Amino acid sequence: MGHSVLAKALLFCLLLFPASAALSANPDEYTLKLVFLYNFTKFINWNSETELNAKDPFLICVMGTLPSKDPLTVLESKQSKNRPISTRSSKDVTDHKGCHILFITKSIQGKDLSSILSRPMKDTIVVGETENFAERQGDIGFIIDDQQRVRLEINLGNTQHKNVSIRAPLLEIASKIYRTEGQG
Repeated sequence: MGHSVLAKALLFCLLLFPASAALSANPDEYTLKLVFLYNFTKFINWNSETELNAKDPFLICVMGTLPSKDPLTVLESKQSKNRPISTRSSKDVTDHKGCHILFITKSIQGKDLSSILSRPMKDTIVVGETENFAERQGDIGFIIDDQQRVRLEINLGNTQHKNVSIRAPLLEIASKIYRTEGQG
């Protein structure tokens, strides 16, 4: 299964980013994570999608610092489900309104992270990269495995109270899925 997940992630990277950038050595950790964020828009259904204008963008928000803004710029040129992708970066812990996906980098921790996660976000999938993020408080957590590969953990217990549903293909590539009692 390990090689299959890595192959899918690299395929996503090749489809998203120009060949010269994707093929130059290995894509860096944050490029892969942003490729995952882009692909989440394809494998997560927002219940409010039917109410939106088909031209309204998917908004991917990044809270915290990234080594480079280049992958965000590339995301802005993409579409998902025939809708444009829009991105927003912020260091303000209250700036997540309207985000479909909120990626909280590891630069946000402690009280700031707790403050963000204590706010109701019914229409936002919250993704993080701090230790045990999905297990404890978030919806999707990026982890780095023993072989330094980016993996996903998904907390369906947290997402069950949101206006979203995660489709099976995304669940299949998760290395771990957390569920509450009574979830299948």
